[in-house]
Amino acid sequence: MRRTLQWALMLLLCLPASLTAQTRKHVILYIGDGHGIAPRTATRMALGQGRPGSRFSDEPNFHLLAQDRLRYNAMVTTHSLNSWITDSAPGASVYAVGKRGKIDNEFISLDPETFEPLETILEAAKKAGYAVGLVTTTRVTHATPAAFAAHIWNRDLEDYIAAQYLSSSQEEYEAIFNAGPGYDPARDWVLPEPKVGVEIDVILGGGARHFLPRNNPDVNGNATVRDRNGQPITDGNGQPVVLSGRRSDNVDLIEIAKDRGYVYVNSRDALLGILDRLDEFSPENDAKLLGLFSSSHRSYEAERQQLYPWEPALWEMTMVAIEVLKRKSDKGFFLVVEGGRIDHLEHANAGGIGYEGDRYTVVADVEAIIADDVYGGGTDRLAGVYGSDYMIKEVLDFDYAIEEGLNFMNDATAGQTLILSTSDHECGGFTVVGLHDAEDAQGNGTLIRTYARQPEKTDGQFTPVPENIDRGDDEIGGWFPEYELVEFQGKLWPEPAGPNARRIVIAYGSNPLVNGNGGTIGTTPGNHTPQDVWVGADDNVDGAFASRITGRGLLDNTDLFPIMRDFLGVTTTSNERLPDEKRSGLGAVEAYPNPFGEKLAVTLAIDRPQTVSLEVYNALGQRVRVLQPSAQLTPGTHTIAWDGRDDTGASVASGLYLVVARSGEQVVSRQVVRIR
Repeated sequence: MRRTLQWALMLLLCLPASLTAQTRKHVILYIGDGHGIAPRTATRMALGQGRPGSRFSDEPNFHLLAQDRLRYNAMVTTHSLNSWITDSAPGASVYAVGKRGKIDNEFISLDPETFEPLETILEAAKKAGYAVGLVTTTRVTHATPAAFAAHIWNRDLEDYIAAQYLSSSQEEYEAIFNAGPGYDPARDWVLPEPKVGVEIDVILGGGARHFLPRNNPDVNGNATVRDRNGQPITDGNGQPVVLSGRRSDNVDLIEIAKDRGYVYVNSRDALLGILDRLDEFSPENDAKLLGLFSSSHRSYEAERQQLYPWEPALWEMTMVAIEVLKRKSDKGFFLVVEGGRIDHLEHANAGGIGYEGDRYTVVADVEAIIADDVYGGGTDRLAGVYGSDYMIKEVLDFDYAIEEGLNFMNDATAGQTLILSTSDHECGGFTVVGLHDAEDAQGNGTLIRTYARQPEKTDGQFTPVPENIDRGDDEIGGWFPEYELVEFQGKLWPEPAGPNARRIVIAYGSNPLVNGNGGTIGTTPGNHTPQDVWVGADDNVDGAFASRITGRGLLDNTDLFPIMRDFLGVTTTSNERLPDEKRSGLGAVEAYPNPFGEKLAVTLAIDRPQTVSLEVYNALGQRVRVLQPSAQLTPGTHTIAWDGRDDTGASVASGLYLVVARSGEQVVSRQVVRIR
């Protein structure tokens, strides 16, 4: 027996690295925020699908996106616990947590009834020895990435989310809030228990404003954008690029991050320079990577290419994240990659909005208003860049990031890898409606055409005899988009072949005329929709895990979490929803009107006698008013009025408030907005 064991050990030691590496496991979860089916179609068509040589799936040039190459596919529901249309907070929390992550809108991995923080798969993976990372084109503290590494009742509390990211103990958390020039005891919150012991190895995206102080953000030089050699980067006007800060506590969180082992970069050049410093990251040290490349969200890809080339592409952030994470743990890693600005283009109805006075108008086939200027009535546009161009490049940047994951998965020496790509919801009702037609063949003045010209008899005789037939657009390769591929920073990007080329024309089903927001400039032109979304999966273990999304019909959005959990072999403390027997008889809390001015009516539904309290909290989590002291209430509906004043009798400011009802272990809440 001893000799057999010795031979077995010798054989194990002689195994090639490619086999021993199979013990490593990696999960890459891609989330295209707001990403429906139509944006993929537009991108694929702009790249040439349907043109000669790319019409049939067996043709070598038949174009497939990286998303299209994921072997297993399904459709997924998107609703949250309290709304048929979700927002990104519960939409991502359900992927991070599972069944108990199906929570109320705006909540981030926090039970809306008990206020219990819900352990996420990222936190469980880190505790099990995996490296973990977050990559996004939004602010890194935005709802989707935050759902995996933070716990809070409102997604807009991004200063706190940033502090949670950089803290793995209560002492570290308190130190952040005690580091400011003034002391505010209301800010000394408790670090959510699931985050204790969890350091995030890689954080890359936008959102420096929630890490830098409002006053003098460059006090430590962290706001100046620098290259890999530490030299300031200048913009197109020769001015240094400087990030802004919005932390009201005036804490330089980046400086604290550096003290806690983070290597900080804020430019594309500095990020790519990390590839020359990879030996600094290992399981034996506390080196981590923090990259913040813009004050708010990273620029739209179309604008990045023309105006902000010092910011990195999503695929570049993904590439660097993979290289760092695979060095940070011998066990493997869990990585979330978000293409977050697909959603923002759809909210803004990019390319589908115009103005008449102070009102939005719905338009089509016009140059898109840049960035988020649409909300303020701005009129700046990039010449020759249309809404479809914005969307196609945003989706393609996301797709190139997925390609990085597939390349890693197909490296047999890397270990076992599972890839999932999906969305938290659809946004805007984005659709592809036609092509620009400079010849106005339909004669209606829209310069938009959907189909190829109908076949005609050249002899003018409309008879069934198939002679003298002009097949419409056949002589010019059919009626398909006309794009050319342009190289930028190592990748190919489709652009219309000319000002009169057949560019793709898009439209939005959710627009100011129909979605209930109204047409006044400043409202949000497009909303989320309840549409099901696509999920694709692949792995390099013969589909053992990726195939679990197939053969089941329509999936619920809670169904992806168990696949990732089982692949990594981790357990979490928050897999199931609170059992009914542990819930009280406290029903929904409703409030109206909402927003309110002087008076708010709050109703409580109770199905059995119980002791209930009702309180109001502000956005900082401070209690401002006790509306109902803890008292026994009878079954039925109870209405309690709030006059907008705090416990001292002072009228509270305009803003966001949380009305909280408690009964035993159950907590039910409702967000309200006051406008004075």
